[in-house]
Amino acid sequence: MAKSYKVEEVNAGICTCTLRGKAVEKCLESNAKQGWVFEQMEPIMGRFCLFFPRYKMVIAFSKEG
Repeated sequence: MAKSYKVEEVNAGICTCTLRGKAVEKCLESNAKQGWVFEQMEPIMGRFCLFFPRYKMVIAFSKEG
């Protein structure tokens, strides 16, 4: 049986550019309800409007089948 993978990206707040724990938790919970299993997460520095640095959390999930 093959294993499927997917990656979700959680963005920081627009005004504060702060990565909120609630947003990450919401992503984890919604994917768990769909049967996805958390694998790994990594914070990265993205861009907002091509100039402004902004944190993002990249979260990897897996699922059998």
